[in-house]
Amino acid sequence: MLGWIVPSRAALAQPPQPIQLQAPAGGLLSDPPGAAAPAVLPAQQPAPAQQPAPAQQPATLAEMIEAQGPAESNRSPSADAAFAWRESTAIMMSIDDITEQTSTALSTNAPELESLALADVLASLYRYYPEVLAAEQMQQQTAGQLRSAWGSYDTKVYAESMNQPTGYYQTYRNGLGVARQTWWGGYLSAGYRVGRGYYEPWYKERQTDDAGEFKASMTVPLLQGRAIDMERLAVFQATVDRQMVEPVIRQAILDASLNAVNHYWSWVAAGTVLNTQRNLLKLTEARRKQFEAGVKAGAFKEIDMVLNDQLIAERKTTVLKAIQKYREAGFKLSLYLRDESGNPMVPADHWLPKGYPEIDMLDGFVLQTALSEALARRPELDLIMLDQRRVSLDQRQARNEMLPNLDFFTQGSQDLGARASSSNDKGDFEFILGIRSDVPIQRRKASGKIMSNQAKAAQIQQKLRLARDKVAMELSNSYNSLRLSQMIVVQSENAFYNALETQKRYRIGFEEGYSDLVYLNLIETKANETEIKLIEAQRDWYQILSKLQRALGLDPLEQAMRLDSLPMHPMIKPSEEAEEADADGD
Repeated sequence: MLGWIVPSRAALAQPPQPIQLQAPAGGLLSDPPGAAAPAVLPAQQPAPAQQPAPAQQPATLAEMIEAQGPAESNRSPSADAAFAWRESTAIMMSIDDITEQTSTALSTNAPELESLALADVLASLYRYYPEVLAAEQMQQQTAGQLRSAWGSYDTKVYAESMNQPTGYYQTYRNGLGVARQTWWGGYLSAGYRVGRGYYEPWYKERQTDDAGEFKASMTVPLLQGRAIDMERLAVFQATVDRQMVEPVIRQAILDASLNAVNHYWSWVAAGTVLNTQRNLLKLTEARRKQFEAGVKAGAFKEIDMVLNDQLIAERKTTVLKAIQKYREAGFKLSLYLRDESGNPMVPADHWLPKGYPEIDMLDGFVLQTALSEALARRPELDLIMLDQRRVSLDQRQARNEMLPNLDFFTQGSQDLGARASSSNDKGDFEFILGIRSDVPIQRRKASGKIMSNQAKAAQIQQKLRLARDKVAMELSNSYNSLRLSQMIVVQSENAFYNALETQKRYRIGFEEGYSDLVYLNLIETKANETEIKLIEAQRDWYQILSKLQRALGLDPLEQAMRLDSLPMHPMIKPSEEAEEADADGD
């Protein structure tokens, strides 16, 4: 099993691959169901028998005694009353009737599946679970944010028209041009303008020659804004947000898959326990036919049948409780098992697996090697490091703002057409070079940002350290729990097989008259409890296994497919003996 929980050495040489969100072909999702599945009891149960309508119950104890007739006159009045009450309530409280009513109330059209595999549940989760779909929406969200950040570098078209048609100075000015921010922090612009009319002497620069003026200018930062500026910072931050999408999706899948796997094994265990309780009830019901014949033949005492009917009532109660838990487990699992419309789908009874896959231990597991692999895969560590990248970008911008503004600018212009004045002062090509500079003396804005970012960086370092410690703790705890859980499974199996052998011997002794029903009931109940403990131990093992897989950061769907490919665990069940006893009773 080590090979499918921990990658091979060849795989370790490759960089961690992201979890693929596309569900595999085949399985539950290859032929999407059209409606939700029924939440009914396992298909292994026999079909409900047709029970006759209950007769009118006697109103008094005397009527109950009299109703038994002369053939049963050797019974005591209290025994006759109890027998009549048992007969009536046994019909009214049939487990099969209750099962049929519940199944009818919950049944819908379910897709045809032999059994519901764990990979089917996780494939449904990958494609339809709301938290996963919500995380996937971050792809579109961050793509929009990145596109918006690039908007600072859009080419802008500007136009103006300012006219003064009345007054002593009548002027007409019109202009058109383009401009854009450059990636290195500069600014480019080019345009054309026309200025005609009679201008104020102090606004002569607004006037152009008859064909107008063409002008181009450029500004280049030399210190502040050259290595990075607010526009580039926005693009960098949006890019980091874009990189966070994949770890966020993986995190959502790992968290949701862990819950889905736990609910799946709880559902399997609840259905198996229900079958176990029903088998125990079938033993008692089959034995009742033997007691009826034995009491009439004088081989058994009346009290033995009374006690057996008491057991029937108690075990029916236990079956009802098992039904309740099975229903609850199915409803919880439906939150992760969804149809093609995304609606919860309660698993059908015949989807219940026949047992657990074969349990195998992790031989050769090296904790330190597994830890290094887990640290490379876990998405929360990637998210923390990307957050660290964001802070480092902010710090880079803050340090750049400590530099003074020192910009080089140049501008060239040329008027065309007939001269605007006799001096022809606008006819020559004009070229301007210059430098502009300014700097805050205290520079408190930039220094404050640096202090804040240093504190954030220190916080992230501690978060990263804690996250790594948590991964190591989860990995160590899961591995230790899995080893101990394996031992529990082994001991539970031994206890169960011994309980079966003890039950078999006491049953033979009961049939031969060496033991009574009280001891046989205790042995059967103990064997039932031992089987349930084994079922729960197996459930716990697989739930802990999913925690170990999550601690390693492995793809849940891939691990589920590997798990489903394992052979079923061979286990002798009391149901086989129950069927034999039922056949003997018939």
